[in-house]
Amino acid sequence: MTLKKIFFLAIILLISFPNIGQERMNKLINEKSLYLKQHSSNPVDWVPWGTEALTLAKNQKKLIIISVGYSSCHWCHVMEEETFSDDQAAQIMNKNFINIKVDREERPDIDEIYMKSLVLMTGSGGWPMNIIALPDGSPIWGGTYLPKENWIGVLNQINELYNDRYDDVLDYSNKLKAGMSPKVIVENKLESSELLLKLKKASLVAFQSADILNGGLKASQKFHLPSMINYFLRAGNQFNENKYSEFVDITLKNITYGGINDHIEGGLHRYTVDSIWHVPHFEKMLYDNAQMLSVYAKAYKSKNKALYKNQIYNIFSFIDNILNDENGLLYSSISAVTEVGDEKIEGDYYVWKKNNLKEILGENYELFEDYYNVNKVGFWEKDKYVLKRERDDNFFIEKYNISKNQLESKIKESIKILKKSRENRLKPIVDDKFVTSWNALSVIGLSDAFQSTGENKFLDKALEIISAVEKNLVKKNLIVDRSLSGSNESILFLEDYSFLISAYLSLYQSTFNYDFIDRADELAKKTLSLFSHEESPFLRFSTDQSLFFSNDLFVNQDGVMPSPNSVMCENLFLLSHHTGNRKYYQTGKLMIDAMANDIIDNTLDHMNWLNVSLDYNDKFFEVVVSGKKSYKMANEISSKYFPNILIAASKKDSDKYLLKNRYNKGETLIYVCVNNTCKFPVNNVNEALKLITKKDEKI
Repeated sequence: MTLKKIFFLAIILLISFPNIGQERMNKLINEKSLYLKQHSSNPVDWVPWGTEALTLAKNQKKLIIISVGYSSCHWCHVMEEETFSDDQAAQIMNKNFINIKVDREERPDIDEIYMKSLVLMTGSGGWPMNIIALPDGSPIWGGTYLPKENWIGVLNQINELYNDRYDDVLDYSNKLKAGMSPKVIVENKLESSELLLKLKKASLVAFQSADILNGGLKASQKFHLPSMINYFLRAGNQFNENKYSEFVDITLKNITYGGINDHIEGGLHRYTVDSIWHVPHFEKMLYDNAQMLSVYAKAYKSKNKALYKNQIYNIFSFIDNILNDENGLLYSSISAVTEVGDEKIEGDYYVWKKNNLKEILGENYELFEDYYNVNKVGFWEKDKYVLKRERDDNFFIEKYNISKNQLESKIKESIKILKKSRENRLKPIVDDKFVTSWNALSVIGLSDAFQSTGENKFLDKALEIISAVEKNLVKKNLIVDRSLSGSNESILFLEDYSFLISAYLSLYQSTFNYDFIDRADELAKKTLSLFSHEESPFLRFSTDQSLFFSNDLFVNQDGVMPSPNSVMCENLFLLSHHTGNRKYYQTGKLMIDAMANDIIDNTLDHMNWLNVSLDYNDKFFEVVVSGKKSYKMANEISSKYFPNILIAASKKDSDKYLLKNRYNKGETLIYVCVNNTCKFPVNNVNEALKLITKKDEKI
């Protein structure tokens, strides 16, 4: 063939196949979500969730694949590589299905609805979540990670059933939908004292699932579960239950010592694959770290342990240095994997090899090896180790005959060296999505850290984040966006509103700036107007009414994050005290009463609800400080651990509900009230503390 003919043929090929030599891209390439973009080069004809995809399914009478995950999900990456990148699997998917990819962090409502169906079908859930649904979105099959061969087998079987036995498939779908229908609410009619006894008994039943040796729940995997830790911290204090307090100490100590804690760079991994907090799934989530920052701050208030204070710094360092964006907001997560060429290696950034440590640390190695168990205890796989402590500092002080300061100095020096060494490694991918609710959780955690330590850097960071949230994510008329990098659809979520209100209330406890109460009050009214349901005391999960079961989607189960309804219930309780608005209290009380049976019968799944129930049914203090020294005195009280307390303070006369008629020029007075009954004011903190800690019910 002549050169001229070759050139002519090349031109023909380029005209006929303009994308030749380029990677084929599907419709996810134009999405903002990192997770969706990660699937944009798949041979699967992925489309984002929306009316276009759903209409196409109905018009073509095709089954729908709804595949849900998030960018830092390890098994999502595995299935993307093994299954969704496979031409054979893609061919079957493209021929017989409309394929929809969903980022659960963008659309938690879609995730929640189909996760309910998955749990009904299989008894468990997880991500990636893969649902096969009828053209109208009704689910008929569900599963999580599947290898290519298994996935292809499922697709062929379901498609065959759909074509050959449609009536049976439809019947199954209808039965599944019936199982997903909202249950009938049985309202609690017990008096507070009776209900409180039942709640205490439920706590004891839930505690039977506690791992009193390792901390956390008895399970083959370990999650942080901040709502559970918060409750047992509170119950141990409020009910003088030592076993609860001891459990909290064991849990927090083992998390701090464990491989779930990044000892070099700070921050907590999502969970461990074992029962001893050793080997994590290495992704780091903002919502985990924000909530655990709050937990450690409260524990430090309660126990005054240096270990907890150090962990406050540890988590803060991670948030401030790794997740921080120049606009003041925080990124959502960091992936578990590092991309080395075409290979994705889990945990590569975080683990260490013994020879590598010896080379880097030199004379510091012996102590470091012993301190962090670079031995059979810390061994993970191949020649890799996950750093894990088992002994406290006193053991090493005695063994190596060194002072506490010398030990701390040597360990800090080693960590500094390893941190610098890590900078040369390929870093895991950061998901730069800004989720409103998770940023709000961070504000709460930082505010709690300020209250427990008195260090302004935590409050400064909290104020920086809330300012960025208001600037970037809150629009006119109090429309709160889910995220900056999310879907363009204007769908609002209760989670974002609930946590943002909670952040404002927390900031008031740190600053005593009443503007935060005003903002919380305004946002609460907006929340009730947007999410209220005409037939239920609970608030709807989202404003999108087009989804399958969306109008009746109430998320009440507390998991790793507390349910938005339980958070809102607490907000309403606190706002009723701050503003005197009885409607807030009554609305929250209806929610608590409607949840009572679920809390008692299924306590572990409703730990934040249990916490909030104590607010409504047990002693709750209002402490009002008024006068020149009010902020100083209020902060002193705030630095103590009282889980059932609200503090208000003002340096001058005020017409605000709690502060009205409480100012007496020339002196600072502290008013201690419990369940709306007040004692005569006192003029020093110690006297106020005696009133708060007094065991007599009649203060």
